[in-house]
Formats: sequence, structure tokens, C-alpha cells
Amino acid sequence: MRFDQTGEVLHYVERFHAELAESYKALGRSVADRRCRMLLDYMQGREEEAAEAMHDFARRSVDPSLKEWDPFTIDDTAIRARIKGGLHAGVSSDELLGLGLEVAAWLEGLFIRLEAKSGTDEQKALFANMRARAEREKQKLARNANMLLDF
Repeated sequence: MRFDQTGEVLHYVERFHAELAESYKALGRSVADRRCRMLLDYMQGREEEAAEAMHDFARRSVDPSLKEWDPFTIDDTAIRARIKGGLHAGVSSDELLGLGLEVAAWLEGLFIRLEAKSGTDEQKALFANMRARAEREKQKLARNANMLLDF
């Protein structure tokens, strides 16, 4: 996908989180394992919160840097294929956790590339903050998933 403005990238990230939340929700309706359903419910909630936060930020921000950008392309083919292949009715809770961590690492890497590509200090700061948030979310997912799976 090609993006011409920073705001378009933020909208893409919002949609990515929203679509992932919907995938977790759909799988949660068909998974028999109680632990997997709990983990999917948790992961769905985290993705919905991330999508909402991105939506709120992008819509409320008046920062002119959201209109600036050098063209950037995101190839999400591999991560989307991994998500599609990893979300199936027979998935284990460990596989779900691994997939969630992979997605978080992919997002973190994306924000690192976006930060490096940014032409202004404001854009660099924005993507550095998004990278830091992705790192925190990855750590939170690992910690909270392990607590959930102890039940």
C-alpha cells in the first residue's frame, strides 16, 4: 500500500487494529477451548482500544505534520497471511500468544521504519511514540496472557 500523508498511515494502522480485533472476535465464537476464548477476548479488547486511540488521535489532532509526507509503501502481505493462517478453530493459547507477539513486533518494526523515513521532527516523534507504545503493548500482552492462562 502506498501512502502520501502521515494521516493516511494513521488511518491504515487504525484499520489494521480494528480488523485484527474483528478477526479475534470471530474466532472466539468458534473456538471450543475456554483458555483460547479468554485470550481471544483479551486480545480483541486490546486491539479495539488501540484502534480507538488511533482514531481519536488522528481525528482530534490539528498538527500540520499529519498532512506532510514523502511517499511510503507498506507491504503487509506476510503479516496478514500469518494472521489468516494462525487464526483457526484448532489454535492453542500458546499459538495465539505467539501470533499476538508477532503482530506487535511487526507493528514495532513498521514504526521504526516510519520514524526513519520521516522528514520532520514532529513525524519522527509521532512514530517514536507509536513504536514505544507497540513495545509496551507487546510486553503487556505477554505478561497478561500468562496470568490469564494460569486460570
